[in-house]
Amino acid sequence: MKKEDMNFRIKARRLQLNLTQEVLAKKLGVSRVSVTKWETGVSKPDGENLQNLARALETSAEWILYGKNEPAEKELLPSRKPLTVIEVPVISSVQAGLWNSTCESVTIDDVIRWVGTTVRVSDSAFGLDVRGDSMTNPNGSPTIPEGSTVIVETEYGTIDDLYGKIVVAILDGTSEATIKKLVWDSPYSYLMPLNPSFNPIIINGNCRIIGKVVQVVQNL
Repeated sequence: MKKEDMNFRIKARRLQLNLTQEVLAKKLGVSRVSVTKWETGVSKPDGENLQNLARALETSAEWILYGKNEPAEKELLPSRKPLTVIEVPVISSVQAGLWNSTCESVTIDDVIRWVGTTVRVSDSAFGLDVRGDSMTNPNGSPTIPEGSTVIVETEYGTIDDLYGKIVVAILDGTSEATIKKLVWDSPYSYLMPLNPSFNPIIINGNCRIIGKVVQVVQNL
């Protein structure tokens, strides 16, 4: 498909306007197959279809046919930014409780598996499998059901930036990290489960925040 071809211009302009073939077809009152044929060069729009297509693509019939009077806005070539997938280690809740920004507490042998994320995270981010129902919200969203994997960013700024966020923390005297929502209700701060059947945990310097949850990965 060349830039000077009519089918290229039709497809490129559709993508530029963030229209699917199905949506464009509905706008024109034609089948999606017709749009596919125009974009692959099997057939060409003409007559009323050509005029309607020009209006839907916010351009002119002359541009569609010959490439003249190109639409002024944006470049024509359709482009999609490639997704960058970062692999982070999934570790146990015990290893998460020992985790630090240098990752020295965990060796490659401690990694349960690796999970991909498209969220931009630091090199010290990790994944943690959710166990138990304390973060399962029976009332809907947000909910983090058992079996999910959370992506945890350890570079989170200050504690004030975390209020209202889901965090991973380790309580003094315990060996396993826990996933909870950090809330502040003067004069206390709490680690709050999303499931109201579980009790909130008052924190007063008795825990260390390891990181904040930036993504929840669920396998359906």
